[in-house]
Amino acid sequence: MRRRLAPIIGIIGIALLLVSFPGTAIEPDTAAASQITVTRVTLDPAVFFEDDTGIITIEITNNGPESVAIRRATMYDEDILVISSSYDTTTTVGAGNKMQFSFTVKADVPPGIYYPIFSLDFRDAGYLRYPVQLRVDNNPLEVSILNKPDTFGPGRKEQIDILIGNPRDNPVTGTIVHFLGKDLDPIPSSLFVGVLNPDQVRKVSFNITPQEPTKLDIVIDYRNGVNSHSTMIVVPVQFGDSKIRAEPILSNIVVEYKEGYYTLTGDVFNAGLEVANSVVITTGEGGQPVNPYREYVVGSLQSDDFSSLELTFTAENTSIVDIVVNYRDVDGNPFVRTTPVTIPAKTTAKEKQPGVALPIITVIAISAVVIGGAIWYSWKKR
Repeated sequence: MRRRLAPIIGIIGIALLLVSFPGTAIEPDTAAASQITVTRVTLDPAVFFEDDTGIITIEITNNGPESVAIRRATMYDEDILVISSSYDTTTTVGAGNKMQFSFTVKADVPPGIYYPIFSLDFRDAGYLRYPVQLRVDNNPLEVSILNKPDTFGPGRKEQIDILIGNPRDNPVTGTIVHFLGKDLDPIPSSLFVGVLNPDQVRKVSFNITPQEPTKLDIVIDYRNGVNSHSTMIVVPVQFGDSKIRAEPILSNIVVEYKEGYYTLTGDVFNAGLEVANSVVITTGEGGQPVNPYREYVVGSLQSDDFSSLELTFTAENTSIVDIVVNYRDVDGNPFVRTTPVTIPAKTTAKEKQPGVALPIITVIAISAVVIGGAIWYSWKKR
């Protein structure tokens, strides 16, 4: 009898062992939780500056045929500060569905690469751990001067061209360029550039009209995610003579005195590289303009071009008279160039004292003698 019961008892024992240790097979809840995967990670900004605040968004997907209950979702790291709280409310991800978790973090760390951990705890089975790569880079926007005058002048409008480049690996937004300085009258005062993608360069042009030597501050404000940043460069505004502006020069000058006034004739030549507009020539210190040529209007004078001129004036007790050339550049800024000219002395007959010249007196005397002799001879003959 005992021999017949032994096989039966053995079968029952094996069955009890299988029931007592279910862990030797895959549990249904564990199998379902294993179908949860991280399918997308988004960082805003994509690359942080030091001390930037941003948002990390984790998307998970249930790739299995059954729903999975989630007990807790959180993020932690020894270096990156996680500002937002954990998700501690139990929720369920249905089969084939997605779910997102967002965490606010602050990168209060030096430049480098960090890996804060995303942790997802399941209610009925273990957990999921996923490291997120977070980069910190302090490279700002770069600003360079593309074109500016060699020198500035009071009241003279000049154009400046700059280049703004983004050397970062992520775009920046809300880019605005400000032009600041005392008595510069910038036009425009600021420019909106907007988004600058990685390695993108934008050209910006503006004008300033300085009234005195000063400095120009070019400030670039922009946002990296929700964080405000700025870059600034300083451009000295120094006064001096431009190397390319118009240069009207007088030549072939001849001055004569007649009819009670001086007459000046000659040429005016533009030796500069820019056009001289509204060219008007007149007499300055030492002379007094008179008709018929008080002023001489040339008009526009191109580079390497010339025009004749004629002026009339009077001058007293001086041998030098200033000839003044007034003109404007292409932007309408006025300029004055003065050239001193030596004038001759007044030596014409009109300027001598009243009286009869000696040769005329001699002729009159001889004529009187001849006439008198003829009269005497005629009277004696009678």
